[in-house]
Amino acid sequence: MPGGRYHTLAWLLWLLGAASLALLNQQPLLQVLLCLAVGAVFRTCAPPSEARQGWSAFLRLGFFAWAIALAFNLLSVHVGRYVLFRLPEAWPLVGGPITLEALLYGLASGASLFAVLLVFATFNAVVDMHRLLRWVPAGLAGAGLVVSIAITFVPQLLTAWREIRDAQRVRGHRVQGLRALVPLVVPLLTMALERSLTLAESMEARGFSSAALPATGWARGAIPALTVLGLALALGGLTLQALRLAVGPWGWLGVAAGLGLALGAVAWQGRMARRSRYSRERWGPADTWVAAASALSLAIL
Repeated sequence: MPGGRYHTLAWLLWLLGAASLALLNQQPLLQVLLCLAVGAVFRTCAPPSEARQGWSAFLRLGFFAWAIALAFNLLSVHVGRYVLFRLPEAWPLVGGPITLEALLYGLASGASLFAVLLVFATFNAVVDMHRLLRWVPAGLAGAGLVVSIAITFVPQLLTAWREIRDAQRVRGHRVQGLRALVPLVVPLLTMALERSLTLAESMEARGFSSAALPATGWARGAIPALTVLGLALALGGLTLQALRLAVGPWGWLGVAAGLGLALGAVAWQGRMARRSRYSRERWGPADTWVAAASALSLAIL
């Protein structure tokens, strides 16, 4: 089982710490060390299955995103002392000096983006998504099923692509060029979506979704009203803080009150849901070490 040696909450804390290091750190050496550490986690904890192939796909996506970030920064930022070459000034957006500083900053920002993708790819490979969905609040059980479809769509898409490619090879047909891919798009998406829906239905049948009791009386309208009101208060508080229109702490108080109302409505909805658990995860000493290391990385930032 992926990530079976560690608690799901420990993996969530690891994700928070590693992703924060990748996003908030711009030093190339630390980014390289972070990528090496994440790769070691993957080699140690990931199962020898299709998750490794999905991880390699995310790896290629990370290199592509790195190249895009580098090119965008190099062509759009014309600031710096050391000019490598110049593009015609008449060219919109990209015209002007191409500087060494823009190149180095593009490399650093691309490395940060690559590290973030690597962290999420490793998390997706080592964590059992069924156990992860167990931690969805009972009031959001329906959303948990939707998330299960979204989470499994990309892996199922890769699996369907490999099956279609193998079937085409058996028939002696080789996929070459973009034109040959067009007839495969519809069956590919259909197969991946059908498998994701089948997984969601099986999870529903096995009790991964909670059976909600019908809301009666004024509770039927109070729960969505409190949710909308809480989200509106939180959004209004954030807007006041961003525009610097709030006097004193009133903006943050609005955010806190709004989030409290929304979370209270979700908890209220969860109390009307029946949920059973087949097995419970146990928190061990190794999970404590993972949580402590993640908290330490956040404290260093």
